[in-house]
Amino acid sequence: MKIVSNIRQKMALLERRKTLHVLTTTDPERIVAHGEQQLLAAFQRTASRVPAYKEILKKAGCRPAQVTSVAAFKSLVPILAKEDVFVPHSIQDICLDGNLSRIRSAMASSGFSGVFSFGINTEQNQRDAVRAIDTALDHIFQISRKKTLFINSLPMGVRVPTSLPVADTSVRWDMALAIFRKFSPVFDQVIILSDPHFLKKIVEEGMAQGIDWTRENVHLITGEDWMPETFRSYLGSLLGTDWERMDRGLIGGTMGVAELDLNLFHESRDSIRIQRAALADQRLRHALYGQGCEVQPTLFHYYPHRTFLEVIESGDGSPELVVSMLSNALLIPLMRYNVKDVARLHPYNELTTILHDCGYGHLCPELKLPLLSISGRKNRGLSIGSTSITPEAVKQGLYADHTVAALTTGYFRLSVQESSFFIEIQLRREIAFSPLHEMAFRKAIEHTVTAAFNLKVYPYATFPYSMELDYERKFKNS
Repeated sequence: MKIVSNIRQKMALLERRKTLHVLTTTDPERIVAHGEQQLLAAFQRTASRVPAYKEILKKAGCRPAQVTSVAAFKSLVPILAKEDVFVPHSIQDICLDGNLSRIRSAMASSGFSGVFSFGINTEQNQRDAVRAIDTALDHIFQISRKKTLFINSLPMGVRVPTSLPVADTSVRWDMALAIFRKFSPVFDQVIILSDPHFLKKIVEEGMAQGIDWTRENVHLITGEDWMPETFRSYLGSLLGTDWERMDRGLIGGTMGVAELDLNLFHESRDSIRIQRAALADQRLRHALYGQGCEVQPTLFHYYPHRTFLEVIESGDGSPELVVSMLSNALLIPLMRYNVKDVARLHPYNELTTILHDCGYGHLCPELKLPLLSISGRKNRGLSIGSTSITPEAVKQGLYADHTVAALTTGYFRLSVQESSFFIEIQLRREIAFSPLHEMAFRKAIEHTVTAAFNLKVYPYATFPYSMELDYERKFKNS
């Protein structure tokens, strides 16, 4: 059995190396074209074999036989939201062949929008997910050369498909730290995955327990929520990250959607370096993300052979991300599915032209994949007349001053009260309240929020929304 296991490991390693060679040497336009070729087959498979989708297309007046090109797909196929798929139809009817017999695992979305959606894994797409995630981890963390422990601190029920040894701690920071302390000396590196606020909790509690993170070979991966670049800077200051090398202390993001895939998009050392250059250089930031952009989005790689992406203009003018899944192993294949994130696509050649024009040609990504930037969920901001504030702007300001960032759990509430913007902030449990805190927080937030606002800082236990802060569900900032 050991010989068989070793052979499988070697074959998996060779496959990862081959995939990375293709993705770093192939012409970027050929990579995109390959994905487009798979799109039409994926659509026809879904249209002919998913009962609910047949009904959806019929109601929309879309005849699958007419969808013979990418242009026809974009113009004829309806765009769907989770309310169109998961509310009116049974779970069998949204599955391939109306059959659940191949189910291996199921996962629910966060329910953040008020509607739950569901993802189903088959044995085949679980194997596909392991290959995809291990390939990304190898590119970013060199897991084939470094003995690696993966600590999964996402909420219970969210499993990470990888061949690495995994410690599933859920949202128990004490458990995560106990495992890290005991096991890290045995491994070359430890990777911890969780919500950004929970990672902040782990790092700060670890420091309080005497862990010197600057001496530890640990990396952090954020999921579940949007992370401002200033947050990365704050955690990096605690880990002692060298942003040029990131041999240790890398803080990167991944993005998944429960009903689509756990790891749709991810950052890399290259994309992080671009982000940090854009944070410091307004010219580069505006060239990448648009004139006037001050709260920059997150820049991700994506795989055209796995997902076909579009950015469409919604009724209110905001650019929304629409995803079509291409794998034939998916039991719930979704076409033109609006995930309600504000996004922008960055073809590889377009990105590298901008980098060269702005004097950052040395930052061109090694992976020849297209990229996209995501600014957070749609309709998160609040307005009074022509003035608005977004939670993303508040977040970026909160972490602009590292002394201030260390005072808070990261949770805040943005609302409109008596025709004024109102920001309420929670202090960390061990921080004693001082009236000076409000002055410090206001000064930090005003780095990115120019509108007038009222502000109140609460001790940990009296924050009015504290019962929601169990790290098990997404916190509504506004």
